[in-house]
Amino acid sequence: MKTKMLLTLSLALLGGSIAHAAPLTVAVYDFRGDGDAASYGNNVTTLVTADLTTETNLVMLERAELTKALNEQAFGISGMVSSDAAAKIGQITGAKVLVAGQVIKTGQNHLIIVANIIGTETGRLFADKVEGATDNLSDLTSDLSRKIAQTISSQATNLIAAEQESATERLDRIIKSIAGTNRPSVMVDIHWLDNKQRIHQSTVAEGEFGKVLLKAGFTVVDANSDRKPDVEITGTETASIGPRQGTLFSFTDTIDVKVQERRTGNIITVEHQVGSANAGGRAAANAASQVDAVDALAERILPLLAK
Repeated sequence: MKTKMLLTLSLALLGGSIAHAAPLTVAVYDFRGDGDAASYGNNVTTLVTADLTTETNLVMLERAELTKALNEQAFGISGMVSSDAAAKIGQITGAKVLVAGQVIKTGQNHLIIVANIIGTETGRLFADKVEGATDNLSDLTSDLSRKIAQTISSQATNLIAAEQESATERLDRIIKSIAGTNRPSVMVDIHWLDNKQRIHQSTVAEGEFGKVLLKAGFTVVDANSDRKPDVEITGTETASIGPRQGTLFSFTDTIDVKVQERRTGNIITVEHQVGSANAGGRAAANAASQVDAVDALAERILPLLAK
C-alpha cells in the first residue's frame, strides 16, 4: 500500500507529468530470465502489468490482444526488442510505448530486474533497474513499475512523436503511398457482436474504409449494388473502453479483416489492427479509435489492391 501511494504521489509531483496529457497506450512484453532466473519471468511480467494498470494515465494493451497480434505477424515475444520491430508492433497494436525486460539471478537469492522502455514512434530506448532478494519480489516489481511510470512521464517527448498527423494529412499520405494504377471495385463488410451475440454493422469502420477507397480512386459497392465487387473486405470489430478522466474518454478498437478476390476466392491478405483514441465523449472516442484502426489498415491494404 505504501509503495502504491508513493507511486501515485510521485507521478502527481512530476513536472510535465502525463497526468495532464492524454493517456498513452502501453504494451508489456515478457520479462525473460535465463537459467535459475527463468522461473521468475512470468511473475515479474504479471506484477509489472498489474501495477501499471492502476495508472489512469496509461492505457494497458491486454495481454491476449498483444500475443494475438504478435503471433499473427510472426513476432516472438522476448525481453529484447529492436527499434524496427517496436515500430512495426506499435503500428499493429496501437501501443505508443513498449515495456520489455530481463530477470537475472546472482547468487542464491538475489535478483536484478531490468526494464527496457521503447517509444514505438521514435525508437528511443530507456532502461530502469531494480535489485534485491528473491523473497521480496512484490516490492521489487512495485519499485520497478514506479520507475517505469516516471520514465514514461519524464521522457514522453522522447518516446512519442512530437507532432501528430491530422486526419487529412494522414489520408493524403496514404493516397500518395499507392504506387500501382489498378483500381478494382471493393465491398466492405465489417460487423461487431453485442453481449447477446447479435450481429451489427460497424458503420463507422465501413464508412471510413469507403471514404479512403473513394478518395484513392477505387469504386465502392455494397450488397444492394447492381455491380458485383472485384474485391471483398470482410471482418470484425471489437471496442474496449479505457480509463476516463472527467469528460475525456479513451478507447481501443480491434479490427480483423480478410481481403479476398470475389471471383477466384484468392485471399490477398489477412490483417489485424488495434486503433486507439481519446476524445471528449464516449461515442466520439469510440468512433475515433475505429478511424485510427481503419486508416492504419488502409495504408497496408490499398497498395496491395492497386498492384
